[in-house]
Amino acid sequence: MGDINAISGLAPPAPTPFTSPASLASFKIPLKAYLQEHPQFNSVAVAAFVFNEEGKLLIVQRAAHDSFPLLWEVPGGACDYEDESLLHAVARELWEESGLRAKSIVTLVGKGLPIPYRGNRCMCKYSFLTEVEQYDIKLDPNEHQAFLWVTEEEAKAGRCGDVEFRYTTKDQRLSVCEAFKLRNSGKAQAD
Repeated sequence: MGDINAISGLAPPAPTPFTSPASLASFKIPLKAYLQEHPQFNSVAVAAFVFNEEGKLLIVQRAAHDSFPLLWEVPGGACDYEDESLLHAVARELWEESGLRAKSIVTLVGKGLPIPYRGNRCMCKYSFLTEVEQYDIKLDPNEHQAFLWVTEEEAKAGRCGDVEFRYTTKDQRLSVCEAFKLRNSGKAQAD
């Protein structure tokens, strides 16, 4: 389907518990501890790659009034010191931005991406394949105004039906391609 979907809902309750494999143990720590172990970073961002039952990837369009207006990305954002762990930040950001509840954070997509900002500061962004409990999207209109479920071909072409889209960054596009590759390889199964 090439339709753009935009739905907003009320503030959701906290996300439910999720599972994650032992291979992600290094992300099962709070942000403060992670930054102490990785002093080269000043902050951490996370993203959730969610595929539906048809193998299509969820992408969301940033709000016109926000940074990177009208560009597309996968749900994600900054880790907070209040998050129990970096993986909990993935589940929280997914819930806040899409209304989807993480069932399992399956595997890391690619490697951490260092992103310089504000002079000599550096953030690291980690992306994860994430399985969800259901697929009913509820966008926060303060952050995103539409969503699409796209095939690999659509993701690469930047077009879904009659909707053309551009990613927030070149790295976002590369991560999308990596997520499809990982999913299609069969290595992205939950433990």
